[in-house]
Amino acid sequence: MRGAWPLGKGAWLARAGLVRAAVATACLGWGTVVAAQPSGFPVPSRAGAPVVLVTVRPEHANVGDPVTVTARVTARAGSTIEFPAAVAVGEALEALDPRVVRVRTSGGEVVAEATWRLVAWDTGAHPLPLGDALVTTKEASERVPLATLLLTVESVLPADTARRAPRAARDVIMLPQPWWDVILPWFVPFLVVALGAAIWRRNRRDRPPPPTARREAERAFARLAEAAWGPAGEPAREVAIATEIVRDFLAARYPDAPVALTTAELVERLPPGSATTRAALVELLVTSDLVKYARRGVNADEAAAFAARARSVLAQLAEADVNVSEAAA
Repeated sequence: MRGAWPLGKGAWLARAGLVRAAVATACLGWGTVVAAQPSGFPVPSRAGAPVVLVTVRPEHANVGDPVTVTARVTARAGSTIEFPAAVAVGEALEALDPRVVRVRTSGGEVVAEATWRLVAWDTGAHPLPLGDALVTTKEASERVPLATLLLTVESVLPADTARRAPRAARDVIMLPQPWWDVILPWFVPFLVVALGAAIWRRNRRDRPPPPTARREAERAFARLAEAAWGPAGEPAREVAIATEIVRDFLAARYPDAPVALTTAELVERLPPGSATTRAALVELLVTSDLVKYARRGVNADEAAAFAARARSVLAQLAEADVNVSEAAA
């Protein structure tokens, strides 16, 4: 007996107890691992059947936090795996991004993983139905159900304010109408009219007076003096231009005295006026005719004197018109 039990009976019994304890511990540990496996990871019922793993991260989220749902299917090499396009969510959940699928081959197997990103807008437990995954091989197609997980959504508000249903809307608050809302619609048109009137009056004040026959004649005589035709060797031209200025003034003042009339015709059609002014005008026109048509010689001094006399006669005619207008008034 002592040879069969080299370590002693007590030692063998202790060793046997240790072995039984180790076996029991291993069995307990295996049972714990199986129980901890997430929902949607079924043990294949036959060799080569697809293996499914569905997870949600995080399982407990706050309102408005993004949540990631992942479904992974492992099948035989050469298989094609198709996932649902979207998660069947209700009003409490909203999809953030389109579905993302990643496929890889490892050890003679095809591993396909689909990811959906969601966000929850209401508290409570919300199911996440994914539907079925379609696994297609050369032999046939098979629908593999994906697990339906629960997402728990919690509120970030304190317990006394975490109301799920919003309060009813309040009545519209009618504020008193400010005074500028009443005055502004009338003030703006008034301001525009006043500004336009001020601009119109300023433009009218700065606008030069309308030209008159006498003013045009004075400008013409000023230009004739600046031209200095007499000192330039053309005194006859200075006489002719001075006469044209007088004739243009008479044609503008008297419609019956156009410039096409001869001197005799012009004198007959002029209205009666001062005998002195009339005689000076006749002398001026006759002298001009002698220079223009009879080739009467004239020098620079005589031409300058003729232009000065023509300007004086024109001033006398204009003053006579003014006196006649005042008498008629």
